[in-house]
Amino acid sequence: MTELRNAGQVRQQLKQVLFRHLQRILRGNFQKLPETCRHNHLQLVAGTGCSVGVCRWDQNSSKEELRKSPRGKLCDARVLGCPVMASACLWWEPLKSKEEIKAEFRSLMSSGNRGKIASLYPDVAALMWVLDRTDIADTMTDVELEVDTPVQALDAMSPQKEPVS
Repeated sequence: MTELRNAGQVRQQLKQVLFRHLQRILRGNFQKLPETCRHNHLQLVAGTGCSVGVCRWDQNSSKEELRKSPRGKLCDARVLGCPVMASACLWWEPLKSKEEIKAEFRSLMSSGNRGKIASLYPDVAALMWVLDRTDIADTMTDVELEVDTPVQALDAMSPQKEPVS
């Protein structure tokens, strides 16, 4: 016979599930890939109807610095060699900061929009249903505090910019 869980156990399970989802999103954002770089933009290839990722890095640099930079170079995960180029790029920056991701995740989880939460995170929606809650802001605060420690390792993985003289 299966033992029933009390509300505290279900809340703890919800906290663990939220933590895992937030960690997965953060890890994905900090992978050095063309599609996760803030400077990578899709450009339409004339006459083909297709688009490719192109690096648009520019930091008001001098002509000499721009010649060294990847600005305008093809950087698309679908093209052979580009993911390797992105992983070694000095100008790679994540699409969003850790704080932006946490704020978006908190906003979604605190919105009470069970339909949207269920379509993206069915396990979270099920636990919310069990707890009969639509607002889990208090649980999100605990999750964000816990997620800060492991994410510091991700911060260390972020590329360090070379000083521009």
